[in-house]
Amino acid sequence: MIAMERLSKAYDGKPVLRDFSLRVEAGEHLCLMGPSGCGKTTLLRLLMGLERPDGGSITGLEGLRMSAVFQEDRLLEHLTAAENIRFVCGSLPEETETLLLRLGLEKESLSRPVREFSGGMKRRAAIARALLAAFDVLFLDEPYKGLDADTKKAVQDAVGEYTRNKTVVLVTHDPAEAEGYRLVEMKPLL
Repeated sequence: MIAMERLSKAYDGKPVLRDFSLRVEAGEHLCLMGPSGCGKTTLLRLLMGLERPDGGSITGLEGLRMSAVFQEDRLLEHLTAAENIRFVCGSLPEETETLLLRLGLEKESLSRPVREFSGGMKRRAAIARALLAAFDVLFLDEPYKGLDADTKKAVQDAVGEYTRNKTVVLVTHDPAEAEGYRLVEMKPLL
């Protein structure tokens, strides 16, 4: 179980999180929702160790392998989608091409550097990279933005399959994307 106890975080003296507590059970799929600026992405960054809380504690992540899809794709633009996956995974997982095709990338695009991809293609390459990394906990920050309805459904199905029995923390503004997740509503601080 991941336990967040009385977390606080401020930027330039402006608090984003104050005394925030939450528990996430192992294997649970949790969705954080709320208006922009209420601390959802900050909470993910704290959980991933990319930022330190000003107060409070996070326990239960020790020894767990993490993977993430950020709001930005964070791809190496001169590499292909498969090379981006290899860069993170250390080797090329056997199902790389199968997953990229399943996510709607066309076979002929797989030999091109991702700088030639559309925004939606880059997003799917970033999601494939996160899913193929060895992980115990997956963090998803607005992962489906920019995807059309049919593509989004295929990607969500793949995410569901690859995260079975794994802990997932999803941030989204779309209630439909939260289906099947335990919903936690976050509110901005006044």
